[in-house]
Amino acid sequence: MPLRAKPASQRRSLQKRERILAAMDGLLQRRPFTEISVADLAREAGVSPATLYQRFSNVDASASVLLELYFRKVEEWAHRPRRRPAASDAPLRDALRAIASDAYAQLAAIGHIMRPAYLYSREHPDRVGKGWARLQETALQGFRAFLRTRSNEVLVKDPDEAAEVLAHLFNLQLLGPLLHGAESDWRSASHRKRFADRLAELAFRFLAFRP
Repeated sequence: MPLRAKPASQRRSLQKRERILAAMDGLLQRRPFTEISVADLAREAGVSPATLYQRFSNVDASASVLLELYFRKVEEWAHRPRRRPAASDAPLRDALRAIASDAYAQLAAIGHIMRPAYLYSREHPDRVGKGWARLQETALQGFRAFLRTRSNEVLVKDPDEAAEVLAHLFNLQLLGPLLHGAESDWRSASHRKRFADRLAELAFRFLAFRP
């Protein structure tokens, strides 16, 4: 049964919902998701546990809050005001490096939310609903749009297939710091630069490969 947040129609309900999401964000910065109970979340938000179950799915209220927070933060990141990382006038390798660096910066900013959301989705795919597939499709659309602007530099014949390969490559490379980042100094600028350089080079060699 997919986890779906219940609609909140009144202003007070919306305010409580925001407090619950903010409480989950704060708790995740201090402890693992597996150690956060519904009671902990309710206490942090200043609401009753019953309110949590009223506002979110009663299948797993804390996971429902986590997933809504995750989808919201990813969308906010995608639409935040910033210089476009893949400027059309930049060389292909530089543009790929900018995309990789931006993706890594996202981990540093909201990795504490992305990590448990990813792990939960792997363990309970039946409860995630369509949100995850929507994010994956958005990523594919982004790579397709990027490749259309680079048609004179990319040698891969099928742009749709190339977009899928790029999305898979980026996701695969990001899993390391996402799941094991706490074990190294992954937040440092030098680590981010090495990561972006390596990922950009892999993507560039794929796109510019001459058989």
